[in-house]
Amino acid sequence: METTANNAEAAPAVTAKRRKTKPVFHTSLRERLSYNSFWVGQNVLFIIVSTFLAVYYTTALGIPAAVVGTILLFARLYDALIDPVLATVIERFKLKSGKFKPWVFLAAITVPLFTVLCFGFEGVLTQQDLAVRIAYATVTYLLWGTVYAASDGPGYALGSVMSPEPAERNVILSNNHVAGIIGILLGIAVMPQVLAATANNWFLSIVIFAVVGFLAMLPIRTAKERVSDEGRERPSILQIWRAVVQNKYLMLTVIIGLIVNGVNFALTLAPFVATDIYGSASSASLLLMLGILPVIVVAPFGARLIRRFGKIPLLAFSLIAGAVLSVVAFLFCRDSFTLMLVVSALKGVVLAPQVFMFSLLFADSIEYDFYKNKRRYEAATFAMQTMMTKAGTAISGAIGLWVIGLAGYQSSVAGQTVTQTAGAIDAMWAVYNLGAAIGSAIGAFILLKFYDLTEAKLAVMVEDNKKHEQIVD
Repeated sequence: METTANNAEAAPAVTAKRRKTKPVFHTSLRERLSYNSFWVGQNVLFIIVSTFLAVYYTTALGIPAAVVGTILLFARLYDALIDPVLATVIERFKLKSGKFKPWVFLAAITVPLFTVLCFGFEGVLTQQDLAVRIAYATVTYLLWGTVYAASDGPGYALGSVMSPEPAERNVILSNNHVAGIIGILLGIAVMPQVLAATANNWFLSIVIFAVVGFLAMLPIRTAKERVSDEGRERPSILQIWRAVVQNKYLMLTVIIGLIVNGVNFALTLAPFVATDIYGSASSASLLLMLGILPVIVVAPFGARLIRRFGKIPLLAFSLIAGAVLSVVAFLFCRDSFTLMLVVSALKGVVLAPQVFMFSLLFADSIEYDFYKNKRRYEAATFAMQTMMTKAGTAISGAIGLWVIGLAGYQSSVAGQTVTQTAGAIDAMWAVYNLGAAIGSAIGAFILLKFYDLTEAKLAVMVEDNKKHEQIVD
């Protein structure tokens, strides 16, 4: 097994060395930059909605935290279910201007627009009954999730058909993670500053970010689909999703991701922890940034780390170390924001591999399915990845807000000052830290107990798959 794996790695290395003197790129630098620019804009708007919309609902519209949790759960689960529906449509039909590009280009226009609508009309809404505010929040968030779906799975799929060269596709699809992180960091760092500069004018602040997001996403129009599936037999809906359910490694990855993300409440509760425990809304940006910044440092070494340790041990270490540090934060960091920043930075380092590792596990599941059944459903697999992420976000957002709501957290209208009870603060701190610890521990157990697709096994599969794959010129 080890000899086969080494030989499998050696052949691509020789090819890469040969191409180093004469690279083969079908895409232009401008086209690749436009593709990455799209992910910057998309993630700016994603992180603002994911992190600050709950704050807007509770502190500006005065919607109770428990109700907000229910809205987020319902809307995000709906958002997650849209992905496989859209993937099925894409697998079976093709528009005149391309298979993926029309959906992504439409998202570049509609996502910024509906982001504004989610945060809009604060002055009018605060004069309405609570039921009206809840209805508006629910409807606009559902619409946002619908249009956002076209920017996610189809966006990844577009990158996979921009070039027939596997090495070039790897460059395109790996760089979009860094671009996305840049967008997330931009949203986290700048949003509180813009809010402060506009005297907490949510509408004006979101309009500014929507314009930035639109301008960053719009250049995606220059991307070209160079790999076509013309002439291939269209799979039935049953064939597509039976293949997904029967892929044991795909299902294990989804289960682990749902558990780990579903009880990680940092994204939802960081603004509340920053304001109500550490007394500064801007502290949320520091907490979230320290959890994301290390990815930029660690991601370029991802391939080396995997070659050295393997995906399973590396991911297991990330989950276990993250759980330990979450417990440390719970026990020792509540009264010291400086210590909390140190622990958050350490967590960011050990958790960084998870950002790219789950994507690699999804890619491995495609290789496994082709090895076993000689079929590939990339769009459906991408849909499962995005559905896992969104469903996990939905569950964590709802549970986190339900818990603090049941513990007595008091919402406010138009930013009025509210003093939270000790019980609400205690519940907030416990959920914020221990949720991630429990989820990571369970995820690590499932990974080590049931997931056995090692690097050696995968190398054998990849070598065999090369004998059966159709090469597209």
